[in-house]
Amino acid sequence: MEKEKDYRPAHLEFDVATDGSLMPQTFGEFENAEEASKFMGGNMVIINHAKTVSRHMDYVEKKLLREQYEDVLENILPVVEKKAVIARNELADAKENDKRAGETVSATLTEIKGLAYEVKRGLKEMKLDEQFTYQVAYKNRYYYYTYIDGMIRLVAIEDIPEYEKQNLFNSCAANEKFIDINFGTNEQGATSKGKKK
Repeated sequence: MEKEKDYRPAHLEFDVATDGSLMPQTFGEFENAEEASKFMGGNMVIINHAKTVSRHMDYVEKKLLREQYEDVLENILPVVEKKAVIARNELADAKENDKRAGETVSATLTEIKGLAYEVKRGLKEMKLDEQFTYQVAYKNRYYYYTYIDGMIRLVAIEDIPEYEKQNLFNSCAANEKFIDINFGTNEQGATSKGKKK
């Protein structure tokens, strides 16, 4: 293996294309590296500089690489592919479990927030019987009353939507007259003129 690693073709062909300048492909042959350095330094201004370049592989190098990738293809790839499938399945299961757990946590937190809000608000919805609950239009608002525990009590106030106001004009006028005459105009809205037992 070490021999294969250190192998170098007898004839080297570098991957370099001429650029159309007068620079030659070679400056010729020399007895040794010292002679080559003398020639270069004696004829031109040069700087010694390490450089990594590309060269073309020969038949032997290509054959060695083919043997290497065939070995990887036949002996290593099937093993790692099998491991990858197992890992993907485990990851998919883990993601699904994580998603379900996250959804459960989220739903639980939502429930807790809802309950905490209800406690803080201190209010509970109560469905009133339609037969004993009344909507009264008065000065651009609906006032809702219900008969409960022997009394007719105010239970809600809402603004009348704009699209309903025209249709309710006569009702509002009649209600305003009744309320203003019988209950006065104090800020609390009533002067105890309501019917008592």
